[in-house]
Amino acid sequence: MTHVPATHSTLSRLMRQVEDQVREHVLQTYKSYLERLLEALRDAVVGRDRYARGGPEDVSYYRYGYRKWKTVQVPWGTLTEVRVPRIRTSCGKEVRLVTYEHRLKALTEELLLGYVGGMSARTWAILLRELGIGEAHPQTLLRLIKRLREEKEQWRRRSLRGVKALVLDGVWAKRRGRGQKKLVVLSAVGVKEDGSHELLDWVVAEQEDQASYERLLTRLYERGLHEVELVVADEAEGIRQAVETVYPEAKKQVCLWHLQGTLEQKLLQDMGERKGKNADLQKERRAFRAEYWKLFEAGGKEDAARALEAFVKKWAAKAPRMTASLLWRKDRLFSYLELPYEWKEKVRTSNLAENMFRHMRSFLRRYPGYMSRAHADEVVGLYVVGMQVIQEVGRRTPTGSSSISTLPLDSPAIVVPLTLISAVW
Repeated sequence: MTHVPATHSTLSRLMRQVEDQVREHVLQTYKSYLERLLEALRDAVVGRDRYARGGPEDVSYYRYGYRKWKTVQVPWGTLTEVRVPRIRTSCGKEVRLVTYEHRLKALTEELLLGYVGGMSARTWAILLRELGIGEAHPQTLLRLIKRLREEKEQWRRRSLRGVKALVLDGVWAKRRGRGQKKLVVLSAVGVKEDGSHELLDWVVAEQEDQASYERLLTRLYERGLHEVELVVADEAEGIRQAVETVYPEAKKQVCLWHLQGTLEQKLLQDMGERKGKNADLQKERRAFRAEYWKLFEAGGKEDAARALEAFVKKWAAKAPRMTASLLWRKDRLFSYLELPYEWKEKVRTSNLAENMFRHMRSFLRRYPGYMSRAHADEVVGLYVVGMQVIQEVGRRTPTGSSSISTLPLDSPAIVVPLTLISAVW
């Protein structure tokens, strides 16, 4: 019987050797692919093949050789001596082809998350070093935070024009300390004539009252938004009163999603009185939901009025509270149909505001809570700026992969992973 010769190799050592070999191969492939992308980007900007003569008269850029980036940090390690094309104008002035970003910018969301949650800049510097990302002096991190604060304030002071509809809603979150009341972030999302929408501003308050919403709407008014055609919100009394004060001429649209919940409660009350008659509550509830949303398939206000009349006629006998509640709101049910825009269906619920903060709850879930209203305002502001940065550089996933961002060039086929073109600290 033969024996395998003794060896000092272990499985972990073999796996490390494989990992080193694979990493080296990946880095070489990564570097080659990155250099090809950079050259394709240069060719798209210049607009002519190499050594080509003539061309359009408005040619603005020319090839100008190459430079080298000494190091570029990527998820698998460090690329060295990356060959980067150069371009210049007809006057001989060199133009930067690709923005040379700090790698820390790709971690902006995590930085903001830790900072506003109480993590010090020194702790962040230690953490970055331990993760192998690179050196970052605490003052560098603080300068980045200061710059983001300035960006946030400039963004909140920008002039507002062309907003046709406002969608209002509030996002609640807890406050630190036992027995502390929650705070609410009141947000305003604007919809423009082309159907695009964006967050306009927010206010942190202790409740959704008239004074808080007036403060939010007044800030919009002072920034140039003197009139809007439609305001969409739930049925909080404070919202209604604030809108009547600041935008009295605007049409009012009740959020149909919130209204569905209110009407269902009335329906359950009506059906509860018929339990002795073997009422099938779940069946009636499903039927109500289906017919409720059919009301809003009408293409115009006349069709909507006829559909509402038929709905009330069918449900009035078995659900009088629900139908009475619906009729009480009929002036705010179909206001969105009066808009002459193709996107008018967007503004029959407050989903635009809900979706604007769809990551907010998970973002804040990792905090012990707001410390104060000022702290809450800071958190929301840095969150908004952080989300804008993520749109620019891509969201980093837990596996270390990164999103791909497209650069708006004449050739839509050119795609450059901007998060990979990053300088090492």
